[in-house]
Amino acid sequence: MNSKTLNTCVSLFLVGWLLSGYKEMSSFNVTRTSLDNGMVVLVEERHSAPVVAINTWVKTGYFNEPDSLTGISHLLEHMFFKGTKKRKVGQLREETKKLGGYLNGGTIYEYTHYYTVLPSRFVQQGLQIQSDALWNSAIDSAELEKEKRVVIQEIKRKKDNPDALSWEKLMELAFDRHPIRRWRMGTPEQVKSWSQGQLKDYFKSFYRPDNIILSIVGDVNTEEVLRGVKKYYRCGEMEKTVKPEVLSEPPQKGLRYSQIKGDITQSYLKMGFHIPGQLHQDFPALEVLAYILGHGRSSRLCQSLMERKKLVSSIKSEAFALKDLGVFMVEAELKAENLLKAEMEIFREIEKIKGEEIYDHELKKAKNAIKFSYLSSIQTALGRSENLALFESYGDYQLGLRYLKNVDRVTEKDIKKVASNYLFFENASILEYRPENEVDERMTADGLKDAISKELNKDLKERISRRVGFEKLKEEIPFLSQKVYSSESFKSNARIDTLTCGAKLITRENHSLPLICLGIYFKGGRSYESLENCGITRLTLNGSLKGTKNRSAERIFNTLEILGASIETVAEADYFGYLFEVLSANLDPALEILADVIKNPLFDSEEIGKEKRILLAKIQKNKDNMREYPIQLFYQATFSEHPYGLNGLGEAEAVSHLNSSEVNRWHQKCFLANNMVIVAVGDFDSSHLKRKLEELFEDFKRKSTEEPKIPKIKLKKKENVLVQSRSKAQTAQALGFVTCPYREDDLYALKVLQAVASGTGGRFFQRLREKRGLAYTVYGVNDSWKLGGVFYAYIATSPENEKIAKDELLSEFYRFKTEFITDEELNTAKNYIQGMYQIHLETNAALVKQYAKAELLGKGIQEVENYPKKVAQVTKEEVRKVATRYFDPRHLAVGVIRGK
Repeated sequence: MNSKTLNTCVSLFLVGWLLSGYKEMSSFNVTRTSLDNGMVVLVEERHSAPVVAINTWVKTGYFNEPDSLTGISHLLEHMFFKGTKKRKVGQLREETKKLGGYLNGGTIYEYTHYYTVLPSRFVQQGLQIQSDALWNSAIDSAELEKEKRVVIQEIKRKKDNPDALSWEKLMELAFDRHPIRRWRMGTPEQVKSWSQGQLKDYFKSFYRPDNIILSIVGDVNTEEVLRGVKKYYRCGEMEKTVKPEVLSEPPQKGLRYSQIKGDITQSYLKMGFHIPGQLHQDFPALEVLAYILGHGRSSRLCQSLMERKKLVSSIKSEAFALKDLGVFMVEAELKAENLLKAEMEIFREIEKIKGEEIYDHELKKAKNAIKFSYLSSIQTALGRSENLALFESYGDYQLGLRYLKNVDRVTEKDIKKVASNYLFFENASILEYRPENEVDERMTADGLKDAISKELNKDLKERISRRVGFEKLKEEIPFLSQKVYSSESFKSNARIDTLTCGAKLITRENHSLPLICLGIYFKGGRSYESLENCGITRLTLNGSLKGTKNRSAERIFNTLEILGASIETVAEADYFGYLFEVLSANLDPALEILADVIKNPLFDSEEIGKEKRILLAKIQKNKDNMREYPIQLFYQATFSEHPYGLNGLGEAEAVSHLNSSEVNRWHQKCFLANNMVIVAVGDFDSSHLKRKLEELFEDFKRKSTEEPKIPKIKLKKKENVLVQSRSKAQTAQALGFVTCPYREDDLYALKVLQAVASGTGGRFFQRLREKRGLAYTVYGVNDSWKLGGVFYAYIATSPENEKIAKDELLSEFYRFKTEFITDEELNTAKNYIQGMYQIHLETNAALVKQYAKAELLGKGIQEVENYPKKVAQVTKEEVRKVATRYFDPRHLAVGVIRGK
């Protein structure tokens, strides 16, 4: 069988498998009906987890707003859960939390949606709450004024996010007429100006039954659900929705180019080309093209700009599309000095697509990746409800599966055609977001075009074949028999075995989707590091993927992506390893690669140099993250002399001095067979998986008899604050205390305390967001590891409110010491934890992580099942006891990024 025949067989198999084998879950179990008032209802029974998602999908968003009301859809979304004629402010969230679920919403260009996810036994209560919010929203004027302040904080937060800001600026550059050009949430001045009457008028115009889809997915009975829907959703305006015409965008006639500057540590490049919408016949080819160009480490842009030319620290491409328009995006992060060279190289790769051969394995790799992405997106009830509602809003909920079929039909000719038709200079817009002192005022659109054109006219001397070992890849991809999948999954209990090499194997079968998640972990991680080598674990993991004795780096990534697999490295405080997801049909060949990576890495000095450069760029980028960086400073302030206080990505100075010899020694020291825990959840046969792993790790004998000594945690004797000042619109701070190790029983009372303090309806949320309007984002987290844990609160506010936000949070912390929580708070917290636990464990990956942590930190896999029972036993006296024990002002630590 030649390579082209093999590709065709495998592709046809995958489509048949997805479109016929998977049809039982994706089409047969979906019921579509319309209520008398015109509302469309979709219900899908899915019994893989005791969870249900109820999604109210309103077909109106930013595109339906006049310029004077830009962002009003988003403000209305914020008011949706702020009380009804029957329920006071906060009651909708409180009732949902008592049921063990949560409420949320989102606004985007074409729609606004409101959803609840909760234990499926409460589906009728969920329908009643959601319908009350939909038909009886109060839109109270006093609450509106508070929520305006919250939305303004959200706008400021977005301006402090380099990716979000550069996206908005690119849309503004690329579009002249279409409303996508506008700042989505509006300006603070606009938000302040809107009245209660304007919101009510907007609601009456667009929140009508014929403009709403109700999408319900989960462990439910369709007939019972529909009875509830008819009972609660029968009201509503019967008048037909009339939407204003959305201005169309005229063809672009020339390259557009702009620079913006800000307080950032590296440059962000956004390049966009106008393309048609998701329903256009060219879109499947555009999506395949995007995956070939810039999806994954083996993609053309990644290999050229990141691996060979070393111009960027990250790069990707995406065919972003809505119903009627789209933008083909290329996004990169890099030093400002490399911007022009990177732009030249991006256009060079685009021209190669147009003029050179696209190889069979590239096509198959892209198609498998698209299918894998689709399946991953519908693992949860919420994800599936969104999928059904989106495609129903486009005309038919089954469009998703038809789209996969169209993707599989894409040919090399189709890709070349769309590349030529859409990816050219006159159709491009380029936005550079540069650090403040690195703006190039001399560059113009004409100058940029001339420079790139001149470069492209040179002879392309470098023509690197991308058939990297592809003839051998044929042997690694077997032709597989078709298998039928159903939403009636079989989920076995987890079991634990020991392999001959000494590694532990934890397995749990779940046949609801043809996906497998597998984690391979080792004890160690940041707790084994010091300030002098901080980052070596992460560098070792990343370096292990860059070539083995049997495979080159490009071959490793190429093969994994061809197999429809993804791999990420994990470096936690007390353990590290790989999290691996794959289409179940391709498990065996993917496992062979992963075993080779673990056992036989080369750690070539040039490849380690590349990974160091990428890791150093990530460390720099993290300083621009207004959520992660204050939390990092908090950890540093809390554990300044302990490995837990080290940067999770690595310390820049330490990483810059590491070399391949040190990395190799670290691998020999830490990658040990008797230190290894393998966790697999998904669509596999446990006996077969064990046999395969025994075979692959039979010769992996490396063992150690003792673990390195880790220093004890020393508590600070006074408040410790770390502050950095930046030119940001907000001040973000994380503050908190050291708490107990993972194995101690105080953990359960701390988790109950967290549920009372945090989340929508929690004390932090109620006091600082609902009552004071100080922040959009405020929450609390208790996390724990082998030797200790932390409980911290995070909040982002206007800079002038930094002190009051800190004082208010600490007041809530200390109230837990002086007052018992109420019986209602205790019961609500327990129900919420247990419901959210079920929701969290819907995905294979979440289960893998949960089993791994329980086993590696000493509680054993039974902890995954026992955790809800332990939480149920917590008393309010225990909650007060842990607050008194840990919330000591002398041990307070604070990390702050102070805006100006």
